[in-house]
Amino acid sequence: MDVEFLAENIENLIPLLIKTLPIHSPVPVLSSILIQADTKGFFLSATDLELGTRVSIPAKIEKEGSVAVPGKQFLEALATVRKGKVKIIQEGESIILTTQGNKLIFQTIGKDEFPNLFEEKGKKTLSLTGKEVKRLFSKLTFAVAVDESRPELTGILLVEKEGEIHFVATDGFRLSFQTKQGSIDGEEGIILSSKLIQELLSIKEEDQEIEMYVHKKANQVLFETQNISLVGRLLGGEFPNYKKVIPTSYKTKAIVDKEDFLQKLKLSSVFARESANITKISIKNGTMFLFSKSNGLGEGSAEMEVTQEGEDNEIAFNIKFLLDLLRSVEAETVIMELNSPLEPALFKTEKDAGFLHVIMPVRIQE
Repeated sequence: MDVEFLAENIENLIPLLIKTLPIHSPVPVLSSILIQADTKGFFLSATDLELGTRVSIPAKIEKEGSVAVPGKQFLEALATVRKGKVKIIQEGESIILTTQGNKLIFQTIGKDEFPNLFEEKGKKTLSLTGKEVKRLFSKLTFAVAVDESRPELTGILLVEKEGEIHFVATDGFRLSFQTKQGSIDGEEGIILSSKLIQELLSIKEEDQEIEMYVHKKANQVLFETQNISLVGRLLGGEFPNYKKVIPTSYKTKAIVDKEDFLQKLKLSSVFARESANITKISIKNGTMFLFSKSNGLGEGSAEMEVTQEGEDNEIAFNIKFLLDLLRSVEAETVIMELNSPLEPALFKTEKDAGFLHVIMPVRIQE
């Protein structure tokens, strides 16, 4: 192998590879980076078997080759080079990396042991821009379950309904729902790994075209841009009936200033995080009151004006769920719809008509 490329062309791709590398792996080859130079181009790949990342770098290829090297050290070395030419040459069982008068020699690992990221792409089912990816998924990933006892809840559901694509995430205590006009080419509901989606959100270029391919037989989903391929497995299990959870009516509606609400919740969290993260909200005569208390530490209260419609009401929430929601939405105001202290609350924004968020209340002793 004999390859030369510009450091500027790889700088933004290194973090994607670093995040894919497993921190501790019982399989040594998974801690490596696969370097490939052939007639198709110059590629670097990493995988932890659950997620795979391959990046393509413009390069001058003098001699083809394929080899695996220690991933962490190799990527750290590349990350220190901000500009200029980088040359990689294979000599026997070693890779020599030279740049700006520096020379590093890496021992190679048997490339045949490196897992194949994918055999086939599968069927193209969706095309999105980087901006759409951010809009659709950034308000979903925080709502997936962390507990893997129900694997389907650790992912995001995509399902086609009446000319729309529904994107859904839930951990059983809250639910995020997003819609987009279009189809996924006849695919039945599929559940995407949230880890794959988090990696997808790391692609910063908003005008970048991103294609999604599904290979049901291989239990695989692939996202591909001009120079990045992200591959992950489809999750199994039966996703819950999300429509049953979404309230269709309300007794109280309040329109609140997002930033003001967020600031007051942060203050309330000082005491709430010491008492199971509970904060109580009351809405009366156009004013919303927030209250949190921690035995032995103190209590906090706040109030803010809201645009109220309907009757007065009160409810208690896990404050973390409210903070997660408000940090994820890009809107000046948030709409909150309530029925009773024991029924789920619905949140939405005027800016994004396709987005809904449901939070289950916390029952508290008076």
